[in-house]
Amino acid sequence: MLRRHFNLAVCSIALAPHAVLASNKRGPMFWFATRGKARVFLMAIADAKADDESWFTPAIRQAFNDSSELWMEVAPPDASAGLDAETKAKADAEYQKLRHEPTGRTFFDELEPAVRQRVLTYMEELKIKKETLEPLRPWAAFYAINGAYWSRTKVNYEPVYIDQLLWKQAADSGKTIGYEMSAGVAFAQFMAAMPQKAQSQYIEFLLSSFDDRKKGLGGDAFDWQVGSPNGSLRSLDRMRKQTPDLYKIMQVQRNTWWAHKIDALLNTDKNHFIAMGHMHVLGPDGIPNQLQRLHIVKPAEFHENPSYPS
Repeated sequence: MLRRHFNLAVCSIALAPHAVLASNKRGPMFWFATRGKARVFLMAIADAKADDESWFTPAIRQAFNDSSELWMEVAPPDASAGLDAETKAKADAEYQKLRHEPTGRTFFDELEPAVRQRVLTYMEELKIKKETLEPLRPWAAFYAINGAYWSRTKVNYEPVYIDQLLWKQAADSGKTIGYEMSAGVAFAQFMAAMPQKAQSQYIEFLLSSFDDRKKGLGGDAFDWQVGSPNGSLRSLDRMRKQTPDLYKIMQVQRNTWWAHKIDALLNTDKNHFIAMGHMHVLGPDGIPNQLQRLHIVKPAEFHENPSYPS
């Protein structure tokens, strides 16, 4: 279910097959790694209902409380609240520059012909004007199209964004907070640097998610809370097969980065809590499998353990 972002705002530690991942576990997918005195907790997250904290199980809550540091994919807007006016203005200007195509190029120039036609069809359906998307780079147009879709797709609940909730709790309790991308500009730089083919596939992936919903294949938006993200497994498999350039960047490259980050965190004597978009802990190139493939952890050091602490 794509609401705000692509799990940035983006698959078992024990190398279990997908059938095991889809078992009826209580609570989200959750693991921890150990090395010496260090522990790294890894929790898969998505969006939840504002009146439902069932995802914050006693085990996950205690792991969060036991950790001195929270790690996230992208810093939320509140993280830049302390910037001085000049620094903030420069960052905002750079972000806007990275959102827009350079002179002489348009959003539609970046798309493969088949994707361009699909976009035009959805633009008509969603009442999106051409001039709205034309100056944008595909990664920025992704959010404009996604926003238009959800503005016309009503839900009967108020969403809560768990990454922001955990960030606030960490900030209020004085935890150190680390990021894969430490500001909106860093996120924009990463997205804008994607090759043209991957940019086009990013839009293709979004439109395919809309198509799935029309066919009733979107899955349960909250199945991740019981450790059974079947809809995301389907989306991830489609990304791997149909949009391989996007998959390489979003899954293989980023999950490898996180595997090395976990290795570095395990060389400390502290506890660290990672809140990770659940697609990044799934599939053959998910973080758990990367940790095994890169020989960063041994099986005895990395546990799927929703009952922590035992």
